[in-house]
Amino acid sequence: MGLAVAVGVASGAVALLAQRHPAAPNGPTAAVPAAPAGDGIGNLRMFSTSTGWAQRLDGGAVLHTTRGVQRWTAASPPSGGQNLAVAYVDAETAQVITVPSAAGSQTTVQSWGTKDGGATWGREGSFAVHGFNAAAGGALDFIDPEDGWYSQLEASAGFAGTALFRTVDGGYQWSEVAVSRSGTPAASAAGAIPNGCDALTATFATASTGWITGTCLTAAAPLYVTRDGGLTWNSQTLQALPASPAGGTSFLPVFTSAESGTLLTENQSLTGVSTSLFATVDGGSSWLPRSTSIGSPVAEDFLDADHGWLVTAGDGAAGATDLYATGDGGTTWKRLGAFPYVGLSLDFLTTNLGWATEDLSQQDGGPAYFVQTDDGGRTWTGVIPQLASPSPSP
Repeated sequence: MGLAVAVGVASGAVALLAQRHPAAPNGPTAAVPAAPAGDGIGNLRMFSTSTGWAQRLDGGAVLHTTRGVQRWTAASPPSGGQNLAVAYVDAETAQVITVPSAAGSQTTVQSWGTKDGGATWGREGSFAVHGFNAAAGGALDFIDPEDGWYSQLEASAGFAGTALFRTVDGGYQWSEVAVSRSGTPAASAAGAIPNGCDALTATFATASTGWITGTCLTAAAPLYVTRDGGLTWNSQTLQALPASPAGGTSFLPVFTSAESGTLLTENQSLTGVSTSLFATVDGGSSWLPRSTSIGSPVAEDFLDADHGWLVTAGDGAAGATDLYATGDGGTTWKRLGAFPYVGLSLDFLTTNLGWATEDLSQQDGGPAYFVQTDDGGRTWTGVIPQLASPSPSP
């Protein structure tokens, strides 16, 4: 499972290095049900079979359950505005950034926290975001109840970039620790996050060490690392990254322990799109290539250093998506079958039990779906989530 991070900005696989997926014309076909009815939910994170968090697709309300994935209780902070970004810290602790419903280009966002599953929320600190763009969303990352970061796209006349804010007291006080501007990556100041890149987002493994990823239109997939909590950043080289004259995208690292993690990149070239998987076994000090394939990543989830799942968009005429699983850290992948959903997120609790729901940042406007597997992704069944009725007013 990844660290507590919820991303509201998103852009938009794998066989042996420099080889594409086997065609597998007679391979298995995962049994995938049609989209079920019921309350559409996404951004799912289950901490046990009974307890977890999610958000409603319609409006982004925060949900909490102690009775499994079919029964949910409304658990949003009483802000009266929009839930801009959510971070699930543990089974009962969460943080939310909210914004007034009619926010302008420069606004103040509000931080909230709960430690009882959303039954009560504390109103914490607020901070101003210049060139605010609510449609672009934001990304919130907490590594524990105290240490958190918020990445926000800023865009206004004469300015475009990403601002990174930090708190060390659970959201009561926030400070801007880094910002990028419009321009070329080569023109970025030493120690700064790169200019000229899109939707840059930060995620952290410790209170000091974190990474920034995103999309650069004129450079390879960016990867910048900080060792001082976000104040200074340095480019981190990814070995064997395919040439990408049309630009590249890096996705947030997924850490399953203090030492083990994976990182996906998508690289645009004149001949198409390729996806590379990199892995670390030393806490992100180095990233080693594990595999590369043709096609775009749609969703991934790693349970531990060895076991992971990946949905990719193929290069066929219909752009079909397929589900793959690995048991060796991404060096080799087994095709489990076609997986006809887009804009999805994966959440596996064990090597057998997992769920796929719609990603709030990539909604495609189609029917909401929520499916569950009990055999590691080989077959799936529909889940019909229900929202508990609110308690009557006294």
